[in-house]
Amino acid sequence: QLFHESFNNSYWIIVHHHQVMSVFDQQANSESTIGCFGCCVRPEDSYHDVRKQHHSQNKLSREDERKKKEVDASLSEAFNGLTFEERQRQEEVLHGVDDKIAEEATFINAALQELDKHLLKLKQGSAYETAERMNPDYVSERAFRVMFLRGNEYDAKTSASQMLRFFEVKQKLFGVEKLLQDITLEDLDEDDRASLRWLQLHGKDRSGRVVFLQFPGLRAFKDLKNELRARFYFMMELLKSEETQLKGIVTVLYGVEQFKDSTNGMGHLETVQVALAIPVYTAGYHTCCSDVREYALFNLIVKLIPAKLVARNRIHLGSHLECEYRLSSFGISRLPINKIKNVTSYPGGDEACHNSSSSMTIEPNGNDVLFTSNRTSNNPGNHYLRNLVLELWQVYDSGPSDTKRVIVDGIVEKIHSNGGRFLTNSGALQPYWVESPIEEVRTKVAQMFRNQKRAWKRASSLQNKVIDGTPITGDPLPYDVILGKSQNTRGKELLQHLIKERSEEYDALDRGTKATVAIAVVEEIKGKGGRFLQPAPDSSGFFEVSDEKARERVSKYFRNYRRTARK
Repeated sequence: QLFHESFNNSYWIIVHHHQVMSVFDQQANSESTIGCFGCCVRPEDSYHDVRKQHHSQNKLSREDERKKKEVDASLSEAFNGLTFEERQRQEEVLHGVDDKIAEEATFINAALQELDKHLLKLKQGSAYETAERMNPDYVSERAFRVMFLRGNEYDAKTSASQMLRFFEVKQKLFGVEKLLQDITLEDLDEDDRASLRWLQLHGKDRSGRVVFLQFPGLRAFKDLKNELRARFYFMMELLKSEETQLKGIVTVLYGVEQFKDSTNGMGHLETVQVALAIPVYTAGYHTCCSDVREYALFNLIVKLIPAKLVARNRIHLGSHLECEYRLSSFGISRLPINKIKNVTSYPGGDEACHNSSSSMTIEPNGNDVLFTSNRTSNNPGNHYLRNLVLELWQVYDSGPSDTKRVIVDGIVEKIHSNGGRFLTNSGALQPYWVESPIEEVRTKVAQMFRNQKRAWKRASSLQNKVIDGTPITGDPLPYDVILGKSQNTRGKELLQHLIKERSEEYDALDRGTKATVAIAVVEEIKGKGGRFLQPAPDSSGFFEVSDEKARERVSKYFRNYRRTARK
């Protein structure tokens, strides 16, 4: 059963055995049985295109047909168990256009109180109760509990049940000694880390949600527990981001062609159990496969996960190109398929694992633009991009929004035509490069134009700045007060002492006579041989400011001290 669902259209087209059976209006047929997890058909595809595409795949045996119908029935049953309003809500979540729940303090506090009540009822004899006895502060930390509420759409009862499963799973995987500790990369042994390679990040979708890729063909483990421990660590690392907690993630299980699971689904039950114990809000789940027999594995998953999550699932059946096209309709950018090689599953042992560890790395070239989180890249592609921005920023700044969009798109196209890509390094979880989503690239390039304008303004301000003072020769003296500098000198320490000592006297005077105290402070510092110095705009030296300027700055120090003392 092939199904196309167009989010911007109120019609659902159902194709069965290569025949267009009927066109249903969504509003009029809200309770119809819908095979919404079959192969997605593009809106512009004709009936003959769909038929040709389907015939290009392997013909199904009777056993395959039976398995497929069984899974379709399970999926339809789960989907139709929801009300029309709930189905619509889950569609909006899947496409990232749902209304987010406002986290007002009263709402969160009420949810936390309700969570406490359910935990009190359920915790007896659980690993959660063990953890609570060991360290009540750890399990009752507000941020920790809010994380579970966010992962379960603020359903207190469901969150309480998941908290209990969380500690049970954590205890089984890492032992009681790690029950009250955050799991770090150092807690994973070599075999655990080898199992991380089939779990990857792929930037964000168009709604700003993290895209979590899983390549079953890269699964390789000595023991299933290695893979489960790696998954637990990976997903908890994702939850360190509050943005991820709030927006959720989109998971893509990609088992197309060479990435088909060579373990034949080994450990899927245990994997689901671990996933359901971790409070990650899964906004969408896409399963991509090129063999209809993969449906049979999904049948097991459907029976284990909540109906709401089933409604946010889509199966895409086809080739790499077909699956990538369908994913793009959900705002997921092109996957790095050509940069990832298939590997054989264990029992080949360590050699297979280590030899393939670099096969999924995108190697940046000189034309690529590298986005790094905490520093500016010196890659030639970055230099080229900065030069383009420098050349065009005035045109960009003076133009309307449409012109700005054209300029940004033109720069992106220049980088691509030059053989470059826009790559992001995702840090500890994914120490390799992935191509950035196009919308994220546009946003970053536009930000570079805004940064260039700010830099120009700062430079102009420094050039036009006039120092009211006399340039000095040599270095500052011990009792000099350097204005605008945070480092302490004897002169700065003396000034702070005088401000503190005479602040009450200064505050007691009226506005016309306060200046006498400021003048006295200036004179005392000058009596020690000190001067009031202003750094030159180009940092080439210092200027000694006039007595009037020094008095104004001392008066400002008195006012600042008064405000600080009041706090």
